Amino acid sequence: MTISAVEAKPFRDLPDAVREELKAIVGEKGWEDDPMTLEPQLRDWVGYTEGHTPLMVMPATTEEVAAVVKACVAAGVAIVPQGGNTGSVAGAIPHGEVLLSLRRMRRIREIDAADYTITVDAGVILAEVQAAALEADRFFPLSIGSEGSCTIGGNVSTNAGGTAVLRYGNMRDLVLGLEVVLPDGRIWNGLRRLRKDNTGYALKHIFMGAEGTLGIVTGAVLRLFPKPVEVATAFVSLRDLDASIELLALLRAATADALSSIEVIPRLGVDVALRFDPETSDPLTTPYEWCAIVEVSGTRPDGQTQATLESALADAMERGIVLDAVIAASVAQARAIWRIRKAIVMNLSRAGAEVKHDVSVPVSKAPEFVRRATAAVEKVVPGTRTVAYGHFGDGNVHFNLCAPEGSDNAAFKTKAADLHRAVYDVANEFGGSFAAEHGVGIVKLDEMERYRSEVELDLMRRFKDLLDPQGLLNPGKVLP
Repeated sequence: MTISAVEAKPFRDLPDAVREELKAIVGEKGWEDDPMTLEPQLRDWVGYTEGHTPLMVMPATTEEVAAVVKACVAAGVAIVPQGGNTGSVAGAIPHGEVLLSLRRMRRIREIDAADYTITVDAGVILAEVQAAALEADRFFPLSIGSEGSCTIGGNVSTNAGGTAVLRYGNMRDLVLGLEVVLPDGRIWNGLRRLRKDNTGYALKHIFMGAEGTLGIVTGAVLRLFPKPVEVATAFVSLRDLDASIELLALLRAATADALSSIEVIPRLGVDVALRFDPETSDPLTTPYEWCAIVEVSGTRPDGQTQATLESALADAMERGIVLDAVIAASVAQARAIWRIRKAIVMNLSRAGAEVKHDVSVPVSKAPEFVRRATAAVEKVVPGTRTVAYGHFGDGNVHFNLCAPEGSDNAAFKTKAADLHRAVYDVANEFGGSFAAEHGVGIVKLDEMERYRSEVELDLMRRFKDLLDPQGLLNPGKVLP
């Protein structure tokens, strides 16, 4: 499926004078206009759209970002900010606008182990933050599949989630302060390390999840945590899908809420991993319809974390919640278990044409949502293979669909809009969201119109009009 972005017609031509001004601001190493070099920055990895830009600028400092924005605003030229370009909804792809890449803003400004904080530039790679925290005997918990290439600015702007939200929260919960270049070029320095600051409106939250439409995040103060020194990982089979919610409650109580992850995986997902990734293997000898990866972490190297998980799973088996389980005996075995989850994401499209959904519902409703949504898509395309997996502990279901076995992939893709509508309608009935952690971008603009209330959309548009009256910052994204 290819999506045509909202065309930015007023910004299609970049005046020569503005082009030269922007080049002068960022210096010789700070711009690029060669089409071959730009190509990877103009295509989203999912394949929804291909964009174009007259110029990519790569500021090295917040002040350079501000100067670029001021120059563009003065000339009426639109800007699309971009981090690692790992998003799933094509929210950072330009369609005629100037592309502002934060890739050169790579400083880790400060680590304060006593305050459990780290202050970084927006262009710092997530994995670099994780490593810097560990060096300081601390832990930054955000973990997502693209952590080796996604950037902190993008994580903030999309309110990234990941596998550890259950215990630590999503990006919104991990940010203490922000530095943002506003659409008029002013710099808001909100880099405060305070846990408590009840002085009026919490401005930082306006920019988190806004996908670069209200301001360009250039720096962030992030929360750190005690470094886990003992992690227990298990692969379990479930009695049925409802057992996932029972297991969640049991583990949260048994571990004093030290449960980091519970990732539910259907049999088809395991089969995809085993079929297309030769380095995966089934941890259990008997195939089961529903399985889960469970992880508990602790900060004391006394073996108690492993013992607690063993005891909890034994209890779950006695109650008939869990049918079988294997606990990793080494780091290598734990990685092998998690490789199954990653292999599903990387290889599902190889099993047939894929239609993706990233939805959330109240945690207790996740099993019923899966059943109802499966029945709904079956009515649209009989034989559709449902691969519903994800972070059931926080209500996030990656409800992905594969074309029926042996069917025409192209024909299945033509039904994408109908399949989306079927899935999102069910999620909406449960009080859920059509964008749990991937955002809106240009891919889900129609859903914003359909499922968000007029009051919500009006408030969002008022924020946008107030901060960016010319509509020059990431136009055509998030708001219909």
